[in-house]
Amino acid sequence: MKKAIIAMSLALFFVGCGGERPSPLDAVRESYRAMDSEDIDAYLATVTGPRAAAAETLLADFFADYDVAYSIDSIELVSEMGNVAQVRTVVTATDRGGPKKFHDNRMVAVHKLRFEHGKWRIFFSDVERPKMLDAPSDSVKRGTS
Repeated sequence: MKKAIIAMSLALFFVGCGGERPSPLDAVRESYRAMDSEDIDAYLATVTGPRAAAAETLLADFFADYDVAYSIDSIELVSEMGNVAQVRTVVTATDRGGPKKFHDNRMVAVHKLRFEHGKWRIFFSDVERPKMLDAPSDSVKRGTS
């Protein structure tokens, strides 16, 4: 009888918690969607820690100068252990014609996320040096064709 009560209590607890836990992949996708639509509040909902504290002012200035489209070329869950996950992305960022010229690029990043308050949030991103897509080719730089 005691085991049945414990089992029922656990079942009710998990049902009451809303069922399945969200995917860290969805949090990263939402972060890029927020950047693409220049929605600072939506972006802030996807991050935590020191990056969240500085993001609002930095993004307002960035969005005033640039209009950038973000396209996720690939996304994969690298690891998920408990309340920490890592997601690797390859993203292409292209200029949509803002006041300042943005240099089209492709970047590889590994985002580190924490599960807090029922949601995955990015707390750190390790970004490789972007590959510039709108730079002249080496032959053009050297004056050859």
